[in-house]
Amino acid sequence: MSAAASTFPAQYIKVTKVKEHIGAIVTGIDLAQPIDAATRKELYDAVVDNVVLVIRGQAQITPAQLQAAGEMFGELMEDQNRRYLVDGFPLISVLDNRHKDSKGQPAKLGANATWHTDHTNQELPPKFTMLYAVAVPDKGGATSVCNARAAYETLPDDIKLKIDGAMTENTLISSARMKTANPDVVKAQLEAKKPPTVHPLVRTHPETGTKAVWFHKSKTETVTGLSPEETQDFLQDLTDRITQPRFCYAHEYQAGDLLIIDDRASLHKAPSDYDQNQHRRLYRLLVRGDRPY
Repeated sequence: MSAAASTFPAQYIKVTKVKEHIGAIVTGIDLAQPIDAATRKELYDAVVDNVVLVIRGQAQITPAQLQAAGEMFGELMEDQNRRYLVDGFPLISVLDNRHKDSKGQPAKLGANATWHTDHTNQELPPKFTMLYAVAVPDKGGATSVCNARAAYETLPDDIKLKIDGAMTENTLISSARMKTANPDVVKAQLEAKKPPTVHPLVRTHPETGTKAVWFHKSKTETVTGLSPEETQDFLQDLTDRITQPRFCYAHEYQAGDLLIIDDRASLHKAPSDYDQNQHRRLYRLLVRGDRPY
């Protein structure tokens, strides 16, 4: 690569793997500076290869620079929760343990969190979820990510036979989660006219051709042939099978970390293991993906 082609040469980048099956950390790059095409490709490929990538040391970037960094990975899409956004940046949503719902109560965002991939009720769900650490607790608060493609490969043949070809019906919030969900989300679901969005339970990665278990338990109303109640039990059993420690990485943030997850090959989970009196605030960007197949 020619350094003259960029104001920030790619040779300064260091990509360090975290675990055999998942995770890598990037240092030596400043996302506030223009990034050349070769470096963009190197970062993109690192996300796909490692399922989750952490770009360190970005504490000084502005929301505009963060959005520009997100756009390196594709077209950004709106978060379906429009209540919590960065002022002036409708494509950057805010995850914050101090949010209040419309009734003035704690918003419960992440409070009963389950393993999931984002926005499965959308026709074109995101291919990447990006989380930027603005404020972090002293201890805990990690986002956990599971390599669902590596885990799929280790499933017994009878389980693979059962789930290959199965479909999920996805809504804003499943009926099984109504009692514990954010009341604003429940209200939106009850008022929704849109029929459930149907997606495969096992999806094929459009770039690598690999398969991965792919679902959002809280948005899945049914799996093929199962009732809503059976669906929740079935997905919990499947979750337990695939979220083995060797396939998972829990990232404890430093302020300025940018975490990028390949949603097409993973599940992730929000934390509940930190002192809620301490502030945890993340900015989230979503990169639009293809229709799962």
